[in-house]
Amino acid sequence: MVRACLDWTERRHHLAGTAGAVLCRALFDRGWVERGRDRRSVRLTVSGRTALPALVGVALPD
Repeated sequence: MVRACLDWTERRHHLAGTAGAVLCRALFDRGWVERGRDRRSVRLTVSGRTALPALVGVALPD
C-alpha cells in the first residue's frame, strides 16, 4: 500500500504505491496542484499554497 520510491531525475524519495496515487489524485481533484511543463512535474497552485500548510501544519517557503 505504501512504499518509498527514489525519483531518478531528482534523486529524492517520494511516496509511491496506492497511497501515493490516491494522494496525488486528491491534490489534482481539489485543484491544489497542476501539471508542469512536462508530464512528470507538478506545481502548487495558489489555492494549494494556502490549503496545504493549513492541512498539514507546516510553512512553505516563499
